[in-house]
Amino acid sequence: MKHEPIGPGRFAKALAAFRDALGEEAVIADRSGLDDFRDPFAPPTGDWYEPGAVLQPGSVEQVQAVLRIANEHSVPVWTNGQGRNNGYGGAAPRVSGSFVLNLRRMNTVLEVNEESAYALVEPGVRFFDLYDHLRAIGSKLWMSVPDLGWGSIIGNTLDHGVGYTPMGDHMNSQCGMEVVLANGDVLRTGLGGLTASKGWHVYKYGCGPAIDGLFSQSNYGVVTKMGVQLMPAPDCYMPGWLQLKKDSDLELLLEKLRPLMMDGTIPNQPMIINNVCGMSAFTQRDAWYTGEGPLPPAILEQISQQPMLGAWVMRFALYGDERIVERQREIVEAAFGTIPGSQVSFSKYDGHNLPELDNPHERVQAGIPSMALDQMTRWYGGEKGGHIGFSSATPITAVDGAAIRDLVRKELNGAGLDYSGVFIVGKRNMIHVGLVVFDTEDAAQTEAAYSACKAMVKSAARQGYGEYRSHLDFMDLVADQYDFNNHAQRRFHEKIKDALDPNGILSPGKQGIWPEGYR
Repeated sequence: MKHEPIGPGRFAKALAAFRDALGEEAVIADRSGLDDFRDPFAPPTGDWYEPGAVLQPGSVEQVQAVLRIANEHSVPVWTNGQGRNNGYGGAAPRVSGSFVLNLRRMNTVLEVNEESAYALVEPGVRFFDLYDHLRAIGSKLWMSVPDLGWGSIIGNTLDHGVGYTPMGDHMNSQCGMEVVLANGDVLRTGLGGLTASKGWHVYKYGCGPAIDGLFSQSNYGVVTKMGVQLMPAPDCYMPGWLQLKKDSDLELLLEKLRPLMMDGTIPNQPMIINNVCGMSAFTQRDAWYTGEGPLPPAILEQISQQPMLGAWVMRFALYGDERIVERQREIVEAAFGTIPGSQVSFSKYDGHNLPELDNPHERVQAGIPSMALDQMTRWYGGEKGGHIGFSSATPITAVDGAAIRDLVRKELNGAGLDYSGVFIVGKRNMIHVGLVVFDTEDAAQTEAAYSACKAMVKSAARQGYGEYRSHLDFMDLVADQYDFNNHAQRRFHEKIKDALDPNGILSPGKQGIWPEGYR
């Protein structure tokens, strides 16, 4: 079917049907109520991605009702869990006027299995919610959390989000989904295909094609339940902090770090941040400099000299039997000790009896959710500060780390913006997040930030670095860079989309996947 703009008559009929199905309290249509579902960092002028109304079902049956009505009235619904993914567009829909299908009311922790170390959650369950639930029931299990704990566990996982315990690859640590398809049919992935399955959340694959990945960063269905694998509390928890004196020490670090990641000596996902990013967690930019353009080298050097900072710093952690952890510490200290001027320090805790941890970096690496690092978005503009995540995946090598760092820094500095750089390191890869911060009330600076990001998408792809997730405003641009064999990936995605969602109602345009009627 060909997509037609949502006229006021069709919108009103669909809205009335949604109210009948969900109840008045579960439908938000007034302008003030919609503010929480816009992109919080949108440019201050012009039209942006506007929600038409917000639907908040409280059950799988109500999700099915929403999709039935959307099909009947040919209106798009844009799905999210909490809608807190602010650096990538928040809860706002790709097609203005869409009904935002927000799942915050489906917020129950359905099961915690202590023996097999997993939880079963609904999409409205935040990282804070699961943590509080585990403490309330006296669980000995640890979870994995990102730096900001207010988001949906399912939403973060489906967008390939990461945390910082050994379970921090969240998509790899999920096991078993329940999904409502566009036609209202409910399926369960993997061993969930057995009605009386006992292994749904401990074995990923079942028999036949493994399809869980099809529902990550896609618009093929609405995930209403997901298994989350947890970890037993370690006997010893030892968070570490590495300081590097010079910008070029990043390259030395990456060559030392790669083997420690691949052999498991460092079992979590370290985060490497530069001086600007580190300082933005504590102060605003005007405490250091009020001039135009990027920070001068002399100011950057002053920031690097502050306690516990450097040109770059890395947080990481060791976990397990105390004797093994102490040996891992020796290996790490020997490796990093060869970097001139570097300093490495550790804290040490009983993993079964953690004290109250004040340091937010130590908290998140222990699976304790926090909001402390939200301060980073206030570098420009204070409470009106915003950010975009420009996030490229690369190998863990000196050459690749330097290349993506230099590319992003050059582009941001050329736009008059500071370079705030983050590397999140996995077993064989790292994600470089250019934390593109700006004052949302400064129209020129906001436009410069968005333009710089779009330019970097193309220049990074030319060097072989693809975005691993995309802001709402350049999803199509990111998808365009995946061009092997005349965009074979996109053509494959579109075939699946048209088969599963022939009316094109579910999140049209998500990650550049458009239904036939919109193409």
